[in-house]
Amino acid sequence: MSNVKVVKVDGRQEAFDKNKIVKSCVNAGASKDVAEKIAGEIEAKVKDGMRTTEIRRMVLRRLRDFNPEWADRWEFYDRLVKGRITFEDGKFIVVRNGNLYLGWQVRDVGSKGLSNAEEVEGILRELEEDLAHGIPPKKIHSRTYVLLMAVLRSKHMSSEEKKKSVELINEFRKKHGWKPFTLKKPIE
Repeated sequence: MSNVKVVKVDGRQEAFDKNKIVKSCVNAGASKDVAEKIAGEIEAKVKDGMRTTEIRRMVLRRLRDFNPEWADRWEFYDRLVKGRITFEDGKFIVVRNGNLYLGWQVRDVGSKGLSNAEEVEGILRELEEDLAHGIPPKKIHSRTYVLLMAVLRSKHMSSEEKKKSVELINEFRKKHGWKPFTLKKPIE
């Protein structure tokens, strides 16, 4: 299927890569078997010239069918790392910085990725507000892990900013009675 070309958000074309779907699904929490099943289903539906936003929606739908938390993790990670939001299902979204484009597609807002601990602190304030507005603690707990992964994978943050960010995340977790994250290796 590598000869099928899909159209990215910015209009560029690239060969469809089923492995990108598998990797993204696994990163969202799906097992390798489930990720490969979803990727296979999507691969069977992809046509030449299909937009990646449409493919993304199909993947999110299937992730949500298997486990809504996986779809939530994917959307949250996309927002943190790629600076994207999805406006669908009538959700109201507030964006304090950057431009907001409403539609049934994924749109870029602001710059990609996290660049400092202040941004992480702002996201933690949003998570606190979400808790106060009735978002289940389990979802917020899960989002702190996604936030940690976004910090650790950031190419725009210095080591010091990453360390500060991890401390902020762990303080937030302790405040809510959750175990702080332990890093497998030190941040360099």
